[in-house]
Amino acid sequence: MAERIFGPEIVDANEDGVLVRELKAATAFLVGTAPIHEVHDTPAEQAKYINKPILIRREKDIARHFGPFRDGYTLPQKLRAMFKQSKTRGIGTICVINVFDPAAHKDDADKPDPSKVGALDIIGAFDAMGRPSGLKLAYSCYQRFGWFPKNIGAPGFDGLTGVRAEMAAICARIRARCYWDAPYGVTLQQLVEARGPSGSFDFQTNDTRVNLCWPMMETVNLDDTSAQAGQVIPDHYSAYLMGIVLMSVMEYGYQHSPSNRAIKGIEGAAQEVLYVPGDGSSDTQVTRSNGIISVEERFGKGPHTSGNRNAGYPTKTTMLTFFHAQYTQDVLDEAVLHFLDEKKDRVGSLARIEQIEDAINAWGIGKTGGKDPELSGFRFAFDRELMSTAYAADGWYHYTLEFAPTGIMETLTVRRSLNINLLGDALGLSQSEAA
Repeated sequence: MAERIFGPEIVDANEDGVLVRELKAATAFLVGTAPIHEVHDTPAEQAKYINKPILIRREKDIARHFGPFRDGYTLPQKLRAMFKQSKTRGIGTICVINVFDPAAHKDDADKPDPSKVGALDIIGAFDAMGRPSGLKLAYSCYQRFGWFPKNIGAPGFDGLTGVRAEMAAICARIRARCYWDAPYGVTLQQLVEARGPSGSFDFQTNDTRVNLCWPMMETVNLDDTSAQAGQVIPDHYSAYLMGIVLMSVMEYGYQHSPSNRAIKGIEGAAQEVLYVPGDGSSDTQVTRSNGIISVEERFGKGPHTSGNRNAGYPTKTTMLTFFHAQYTQDVLDEAVLHFLDEKKDRVGSLARIEQIEDAINAWGIGKTGGKDPELSGFRFAFDRELMSTAYAADGWYHYTLEFAPTGIMETLTVRRSLNINLLGDALGLSQSEAA
């Protein structure tokens, strides 16, 4: 019983009115390099943009924070690629990390040189004071902003030794997904071989939090100081795909697939990808069947994303190999965990146990109706079979959560037959006359 107050008092009885809420689902974490010395003159100003998380929500903020488009620097171009996928609701929030230090990354002539940025810069570390850098700054997003990023990318750097492993490790801890690009110019055979142990590059994983991207896209070089200014150059697919994922979450919801969405801001794919509807020998059939997200082009329609599956496919048989299913589970898990976080260390009374059941069920079951349901089914319950007096005495309470994501029409099979009786319908004949 709470301590008695002598005299008038007001008691807050609304503790159990806490609602289940989802953290931000349209979020990304992007690591790369930017010519910050062109827009921030002093070392003190530049330091604010070196291994510091900067939130970007609008395309017009790119140049102000990270400088103009320049050959060799990734962030201005990759951010532009992401924002070009926006529709009416935008693409959410991107936490951007520039690891380029113009005072440290220099060439032999003592000029800033982004090619000096290596794998260790991208991977990052925790210093003696526990302060993170590089990719490891993703861990700090919840304390800083109240959410963990759902998408992690380092276009142009994920092929460096150790970067992909670090991205996957971070995603596993914070319930995110990362994007890996195939090298420019690899063939379809090399792409498939890379899913095995003897490939010329490494796509060998069955991690449902990894998304494999091929081929590169073509875009116009916007660096007005470059000899290639205005020319078409290859650009990493992952940046465009991340933008499409964020747009899809904002526009339609995290339960929708990012496949079969238009890719904007490009001149086309950097390699031809054969797509013939209904033809099992098409290039897109090969990529899809190997868990690789590719591109398909159709007459009068333009390039679209092609692939619902993450790298868990085809070796894993769980429904979580669908991109949207893993995304749905992550959003679900976070919402329930953060709701229960408010309940920990409170009295384990039957009334509170039932209140938790009611609140979470009301939230989850509410997502199973309507034209575009977020879930096919949901059930949350106090585990009365597993629970015991010993567990209660130890302060350990058990619940069960069951859910089913929505299905995706990935394959649409039509059973076709020739029925000559239908000729009679056209001629106005009865069934007996038609026979």
